Amino acid sequence: MKKLMFVLTFLLFGWAAQQATAQTQIATTESNTQTAKFKVTGMTCSGCANHISQALQKLDGVVSEDVEFPGDVAVVTYEPKKVKEKAIIAAIEGAGYKAKVLKEEKPDKKSGS
Repeated sequence: MKKLMFVLTFLLFGWAAQQATAQTQIATTESNTQTAKFKVTGMTCSGCANHISQALQKLDGVVSEDVEFPGDVAVVTYEPKKVKEKAIIAAIEGAGYKAKVLKEEKPDKKSGS
């Protein structure tokens, strides 16, 4: 009986240690990501958005993607050490669509007076 308790305790602690390591890896990965927005043209339906999503999921370094139809926008969270914006655009274009990075608009610094 003592052996059984020892084995169960060992398995429980091993599982807990594995979970803690997995959480640490997720946190480290998330802190090394960037998010970019892409204007996508050529989509005509939600099936097109799904096709682009599948192409993006195949890229090593893409953490998450959200392709919006209607809206014609793809929001991609990625690891810049593994994949560049040009490769993301190439994947979208390889799926048969056009894409370009949407830059965030900065407020005009000119004053009205």
